[in-house]
Amino acid sequence: MSPHVLGLDPSLTGFGVARYTETQRIDTWVKGTDSLPKDAPILASSARIEVLYRWLFRSEANLVNANTVLAIVEEPLKATHGGAGLGKPIERHWLFGRIIDGFRLRDIPVAVINPTWVKMYIAGHGRADKGTVKRAVAASWPGQGLGRIGDNEADAVTLAAMGADWLGWDGPWLDGRRGVDWLKKANWPERESVRA
Repeated sequence: MSPHVLGLDPSLTGFGVARYTETQRIDTWVKGTDSLPKDAPILASSARIEVLYRWLFRSEANLVNANTVLAIVEEPLKATHGGAGLGKPIERHWLFGRIIDGFRLRDIPVAVINPTWVKMYIAGHGRADKGTVKRAVAASWPGQGLGRIGDNEADAVTLAAMGADWLGWDGPWLDGRRGVDWLKKANWPERESVRA
């Protein structure tokens, strides 16, 4: 397996992961878990997060391995007043923290990117809807079957592409559509720490 970056959209009900290689091969995965009732005990949340953590770091799919040179993780949305539709903020942030720790323990550099920047990068607009993001992903890499993937996988592909772009790998980096300004705003690791 060749060196690759991983893009991660860590949703509790649909965790999307994309692997992007130096040769622009893209593979995607998604792992779902059932929603928990609002009154679920904290141990149920812990068990749910453990399922997702094990899938990412210990699965037979070998998602994270010795050829993973960089992981790009979408930052969880902040809880705001009225935060409808955001689920339990503690669970989202708990999962995010476990993921970051998992990469840190494996000495794999991590970048963190705001969801608005992901949309800006692929679709040119920070408020692009899920359908627009999916269409932009499929159009950017024709012939890879990306028209069939779901929302979480499309975000993961974009995150991985941002990492590949930051590393200087080949890709469909079109002027006027994918701005380097959005790459600069991400929380990138020290470039020397990436083995690519």
